[in-house]
Amino acid sequence: MGFRPISPSATQNTYGMAVSAYKEGVDRTLLNAMLLIASDTIRANRALMDVVREMSFTLSFFASAAKFAELMRGQSRRVVLLTEADVTAEALRTLDGARDRSMFGIIIAADRASLRSSRQSELVDKLAGFDNLEWVGQDFDFDRLSASARRCRRRMLRVSRQELESALENGEIVLRYQPKVERNAGKEWLTHEAEALIRWHHPEHGLIGPLEFLPEAEAFGLMGKLSEFVVREAAKQQVAWRNQGIVLDSCINLASSQLNNPDLASTYRDIVKAAGLECASFTFEVIEQDLADPTAPHLATIKSLRNHGFRICLDDFRVAAASLGTFEHLPFDEIKIHASALKRAQQDPVCMAVLAAVTGLAHSLGMSVCAEGVEDQATFELLKTIQCDKMQGFLISEAVIPNIIRRVYSSKEPTPNSAA
Repeated sequence: MGFRPISPSATQNTYGMAVSAYKEGVDRTLLNAMLLIASDTIRANRALMDVVREMSFTLSFFASAAKFAELMRGQSRRVVLLTEADVTAEALRTLDGARDRSMFGIIIAADRASLRSSRQSELVDKLAGFDNLEWVGQDFDFDRLSASARRCRRRMLRVSRQELESALENGEIVLRYQPKVERNAGKEWLTHEAEALIRWHHPEHGLIGPLEFLPEAEAFGLMGKLSEFVVREAAKQQVAWRNQGIVLDSCINLASSQLNNPDLASTYRDIVKAAGLECASFTFEVIEQDLADPTAPHLATIKSLRNHGFRICLDDFRVAAASLGTFEHLPFDEIKIHASALKRAQQDPVCMAVLAAVTGLAHSLGMSVCAEGVEDQATFELLKTIQCDKMQGFLISEAVIPNIIRRVYSSKEPTPNSAA
């Protein structure tokens, strides 16, 4: 039994219908808990749209002070994006009159000096009175806007150690799974793996992404507990799926801080074996931080994980010179190409040639190659050109609840190796 071998577009449709049904269910309010309010003057801004998608914002536009005031009502958290034209006395009165300032953040897409010279210095001074405020400039890009939006959102959370510990104890920490599809011997793509992605089902704030609480978990020394939780839950889910005839391997992100633990490999091995599973059905994804030094404890831990049978993937690979030197000499089974490298390759023939060469080098070293952040057909066509083995991203599916994976799993066209 396995996932029916289908084209990427058909895969997207299959998952898409299930995801749509899921969003219409009881969890819809949680998915839409974050609200980004943006000026109508930047409706078509690509960087804005990319940030909205990556951070799972619900996007609402306003074209009048009255509409803005209406959108500011309610209990959802808001990140308000204002351009120079939107910095008005009416807008500031709406923000100043909000019931709870901890429920929103402000991002200004304008130049501060320009605002002052346009006789709005008084309004600029009033903006300075808001604690959760970011300036990104008029010509902002994805990285600048994304970083500012994340800072705004994290200030709204104010996560404490006690809250995180309670979340673990009370079952508020949950996993979502993003399918990873792999090209078979022909032109078909099969789902053999699902990446386990952590979320916090917060009783007040809704479904919270990992970047909103993992930095605090690191600071509080709780990453070990969270990582063990993810491994245990992913193992349980594998067993549950297999009891339903679904054979999927698990991919798990591993924090660099955990690679200093010499007992990590044996601990994870014991968890997996206790669940009745093989270590080979788990892939741990690590970034290249501190891996260039052959004496680093990180490297010893990675080798130990691999010696126990776990697969290791070099995550966030960007085809930099340092990255090339890293993966050629370290014990990786797979490299995952970052979405930014794919975008550069689509725009520059030289970058595409380099990416194709890197893929060939990985294959010659016995590594598979996965592309992340695949969102459109053009990127998929690029993957065929460079002979990429695997992909994941919104073209196939976003991260979903386990039931969605089960719903699209099919027993049609069974083959002995349809799910590895």
